[in-house]
Amino acid sequence: MKKLFLNTSKLDETACLKFGLSNEILMENAANALAKHVHKRVKKGAKILGVCGSGNNAADVAAALRMLSGEYECELFLAFDKQNETLKTQLDRAFKLGVKPVKKIGKYKCIIDGIFGSGLNRNLDKKTINLINSLNEIKAYKIACDIPSGLNELGNSCGAVFKSDITITMGAAKIGLYSDFAKDFTGKIKVADLGLAASKFEGATDTFRLLKSDMNLPFRIKANTNKSEFGHVFIVSGELSGAAQIAGKSALAMGAGLVSIVSESKNLITDPLLMNVSSITEKMAYGALGMGLGKLDETKKIELFNTLKNKKALVLDADMCYEELTIELLKSKKEIVITPHPKEFCSLLELGGFGKFSVQEVQENRFEIARMWSKKFPNVLVLKGANTIIAFEGKIYLMPYGSAALAKAGSGDALSGIIISLLAQGYTTLDAAISGTLAHALSVRKSKRNNYSITPKDIIKGLKWLRKK
Repeated sequence: MKKLFLNTSKLDETACLKFGLSNEILMENAANALAKHVHKRVKKGAKILGVCGSGNNAADVAAALRMLSGEYECELFLAFDKQNETLKTQLDRAFKLGVKPVKKIGKYKCIIDGIFGSGLNRNLDKKTINLINSLNEIKAYKIACDIPSGLNELGNSCGAVFKSDITITMGAAKIGLYSDFAKDFTGKIKVADLGLAASKFEGATDTFRLLKSDMNLPFRIKANTNKSEFGHVFIVSGELSGAAQIAGKSALAMGAGLVSIVSESKNLITDPLLMNVSSITEKMAYGALGMGLGKLDETKKIELFNTLKNKKALVLDADMCYEELTIELLKSKKEIVITPHPKEFCSLLELGGFGKFSVQEVQENRFEIARMWSKKFPNVLVLKGANTIIAFEGKIYLMPYGSAALAKAGSGDALSGIIISLLAQGYTTLDAAISGTLAHALSVRKSKRNNYSITPKDIIKGLKWLRKK
């Protein structure tokens, strides 16, 4: 996994004070990273535009244009009348080396965005909004320097956002690049070193980005074994029995030794690989419920609480996010992974005593609200989204491989089945959440189907071919 930071200004300061690097050196390395990427992706002789604001991000872009001038036709557009002293110095150097200042934006093969950095914390004026929107309409390869202009440090829009093909972020990755909203604007994210190794530049953090290599699959090493060693999972079926069956099939595909669908219906027809039972027995130690469950009556709630609190581990999803019973379970039992989407999380926040939140408020503050939740409850939270967040004991683990292909009914049910399967095979709640969300997302990344046609069946099928690549 890789570290994420709200901003890196303190890391820059440490690099200068502790290691004797100057801001000039850091800026030259930042500019060189931009220039090297242009060399890699843009044909020599092409027309390039750098769009510069008034601060150090703009200075990075001006310095990059200076490095590219002579091999490319470089033009520079100033978005504002005022510039800081560092930018003035870089502009003077760039213009002396042939970078052309322009008042009007034309056609380009490549545009480098340096209007704002990650410290933006105000709404943009109409002129700047129009500028960013006009840049987005130009057909060109677009590079964002550090962070797409218009995103604040939490990854929310300040009025308009530069839509990039790649974001080259300086020194270390920023949290704001991984908000759900930012996913449509960052393009590929690449971290550029500023002249020292990441281990030297980065400090302590409580936020991390997961890598594919963090996925730990439950390969069976021991030959002398039997199904009981891989856990007996139960999935509680409710009003919509299909959700429980999707969860059950994904649990089986992920390696659970035995999966039972618990239903009071005598007419329930399931896949022959799944067991049909009418009640939860003592042998069933790992359970998932909430998917298609419906509303519980009071007698059923008490009975269910007394049964569930004695189980080894649980996954709670969907309809369980609207039950006070869930809060009691979370308080009394640590071995639980709860997997809400944003609307369900709003309900949990209110039930958990945090007050009322709208979906928009949750989405605009996903990292800190999830962290706040995890400091109060001892369980693992999986807050689903374009970039799924896993929160545990005040730490955040971001799973960035989600795609629009997974935005389909039943996809979350498959995730619940995957996680409970890993818990049944001896994973800790945190490890099950990390490997489970990765397996879920990566299961369809290499699918040859159109992304709109992916179904939970494809997720389950994809689980069978996963590798750490």
